[in-house]
Amino acid sequence: MIKEVEFDNLPGRFREIFSGCLGRPEQSDEVLKMYRAPEKRLFVMRQGESIVAVAGLKLHELEEPELLHLAVRKDKRRRGFGRTLIKTMIDAFIIDTLAVWTDEDAVGFYEKIGFNIVNEIQTLNGLVRYKLRFSALNPVGG
Repeated sequence: MIKEVEFDNLPGRFREIFSGCLGRPEQSDEVLKMYRAPEKRLFVMRQGESIVAVAGLKLHELEEPELLHLAVRKDKRRRGFGRTLIKTMIDAFIIDTLAVWTDEDAVGFYEKIGFNIVNEIQTLNGLVRYKLRFSALNPVGG
């Protein structure tokens, strides 16, 4: 089951799982504050009563939709939960294109489910960041 959640009413373990997608997990509370903005939405995916994945999505009518965060509980990875969560959000909001910025560790995951690299930058601290884009012409699969 996938459900949208409010910033002020996050379910137990949400923060713990969310911090897994951050380079600096200790900053998760600060990062989560951005989701007070109305165009930024948070989602949880449950298996039974347990949260297995979380995501943050930016939906602004004047900007391209963007997946801001995606985290799957460590013991539940490689089982299709991330792909299913992304596909469900794309279908629910009828998204034609969806962008995501990520690091080298996750590029393969996004490519496998139908995203394509459209940009690559090197940050000031030497890390490479990739912008990928999903297009409705190339459905999420994998």
